[in-house]
Amino acid sequence: MPWKEESVMDQKEKFVIRSLDPEENFTQLCSEFGISTKTGYKWKERFIQGGRPALKELSRRPHKSPTRTDEDTICEIIKIRTKKPSWGSQKILKVFLRNHPDNPNGISRSTVDRILDKAGLSIPKKKRRKPTGERLQKRITPEAPNDVWTVDFKGWWYTSKKEKCEPLTVRDEYSKFIFSVKILEKGDITCVKHEFEHLFAQYGLPKVIRSDNGPPFAHAFSMLGLTKLSAWWLYLGIHLDRIDPGKPYQNGGHERMHKDIKRELQGKINGPLSLHQAIFDQWREEFNTERPHEALDFKCPADIYEPSKRRYRAEEYDYIYPPEYRTRKVNNRGWINFQQERYYISTTMMGFSVGVKWESESELTVRLNNFDLGKIDLHTKLFEATLDKDQSIQNNTLPIS
Repeated sequence: MPWKEESVMDQKEKFVIRSLDPEENFTQLCSEFGISTKTGYKWKERFIQGGRPALKELSRRPHKSPTRTDEDTICEIIKIRTKKPSWGSQKILKVFLRNHPDNPNGISRSTVDRILDKAGLSIPKKKRRKPTGERLQKRITPEAPNDVWTVDFKGWWYTSKKEKCEPLTVRDEYSKFIFSVKILEKGDITCVKHEFEHLFAQYGLPKVIRSDNGPPFAHAFSMLGLTKLSAWWLYLGIHLDRIDPGKPYQNGGHERMHKDIKRELQGKINGPLSLHQAIFDQWREEFNTERPHEALDFKCPADIYEPSKRRYRAEEYDYIYPPEYRTRKVNNRGWINFQQERYYISTTMMGFSVGVKWESESELTVRLNNFDLGKIDLHTKLFEATLDKDQSIQNNTLPIS
């Protein structure tokens, strides 16, 4: 029969009292109360010996447990932790097992963690930094060459000489023209920037560069996801367009070109990286000048592409900001000075000149080239990046030496 939790004791007592009546059939009584005869005899015996209080449910915890950690073990683990306060549970367990190789109680890392936690000696876990959540996107449909350049690294493979090959690829979205299939010494910011300096000098500057969200193009934990490379692109007046994570189809034309490289080049060159680069250059030239594309009405990319009118100069420069702005250079630690106060911007901006103007009595606006980066709160002296993603694409003026 179904019982309510609060009436269990009453039901037990009622059962026991009726069971003491010699005219009651004990088996039928147990069936009526929905219990086994073994349970019925147990309740009856408890009631006879201890009365109603003895009918309370007893703890099922064993008086002795062969796997229960003994006091000596607990004290030794705490002693090790006290001597080595910076050690984690894994190291403490290794020391304990060194002293007790037989490990009779089967002490594990989880046991050590539990002991330290109960003793208040656990090391707090470091909180993982959360991504900034900002993703600079300037999604436009190119209507002419140099409206959008796309960039990525082709997935790597090993050559026959056991050398890792991971070429950087850069192309024009509108004309399909490939600027570079380049094996770099490293895939870091310095090497990628050097290649882009070469491409900018030869082809000029695009309006937008589209990339994924990985280094060296973006960084999940930096201000606005910028790296020194992408901050440099902004400083040159180039908009950034990052695809959404896990959605390579948003850069589908570039991925299609990578499939061509995989099918026609990957694993098919028998020689060192120098030979790979020579064949990559030849393949790129044929792709641009000989291969017709259906999307181009069967014209070749070189028939459509023309260099950008926005030229690039390799010498050092400083951008000239409008008169209402005060120009400040970001130092090598990411700070600027403004009216005898220091404000932290970002180390990704170091070496660049930013424009600062009064937005209100308590707020300053910070600009990089034509891009409003964010605000400085003069009360807290903190800079908050709030880049307006809807800023229109202009024919940005170039930095002036």
